[in-house]
Amino acid sequence: MATRGIIRRLLVAGVTGSVLLPIVLAVVIGLGVLLQAVGDATGGRVCGRAALVVGVCWLVAIITTAVASGAALLDDRPSSTTNPDANSRP
Repeated sequence: MATRGIIRRLLVAGVTGSVLLPIVLAVVIGLGVLLQAVGDATGGRVCGRAALVVGVCWLVAIITTAVASGAALLDDRPSSTTNPDANSRP
């Protein structure tokens, strides 16, 4: 089904974002602190704003993962192409 493909892609994207975005967030925050330490206040502020955007994206990725996981669990039914007797218990 097309719905399963969409849910699976959302789940993969959410998990990937949930894993990679905290690393990006740490690098951007560290770069901002480094720039402020060497006297570049504007660069530090830009990195601070970018860190805020990355943090919001991370939160969206976590929410996407939770919603897609729930949808995948609810959509866990046998497809019409499989044998309906294969999932029945004796």
